[in-house]
Amino acid sequence: MKRWWIILIASSLLACDSARTEYNTSIDFKVYKTFCWLEGCTFTFTGPAYLNDSIIQDRVRESIISSLQKIGLTYDDQNPDLLVDFHITVESERVVYYHGVQDDPSYFRTPFLQPAELNVNKGTILIHIIDRQRSEVIWQSYAEGYLSDPPDLSEKNIRRGISRLLKDFPQR
Repeated sequence: MKRWWIILIASSLLACDSARTEYNTSIDFKVYKTFCWLEGCTFTFTGPAYLNDSIIQDRVRESIISSLQKIGLTYDDQNPDLLVDFHITVESERVVYYHGVQDDPSYFRTPFLQPAELNVNKGTILIHIIDRQRSEVIWQSYAEGYLSDPPDLSEKNIRRGISRLLKDFPQR
């Protein structure tokens, strides 16, 4: 029963996740046509060691490329206008949640909740988009949330997460 509440709490926190976007509003994003990766147009993955899996990295890379192409940008490793960089971090965090006493019958349950501590994994993904000529970040988006253990790294979830991060990129 206690495990069920933990899953319910973690699921509700994940449902509340949203991407936060910041960008330079004085820039006309319509001038940008092409993009590539920051590190010499080579895709580099930074994240926890357990994500050091070529399938997961390919899913992330392809999701970013696909999302940027839907926006109207073209991948160009020869002369890109924009450089893309992203980072994933996962940190263990101790949280306190409050629950009723499970052994009490529901009609006799005390209105006082009992505290319990739980270790959870909090994940953050950050995407930077950099103007190559100016060498400055012109747009960034990040999202934070609590991850299930183990996290669901299916292609569908990765695509949905990357799309959520890039949905507020200025219209072209």
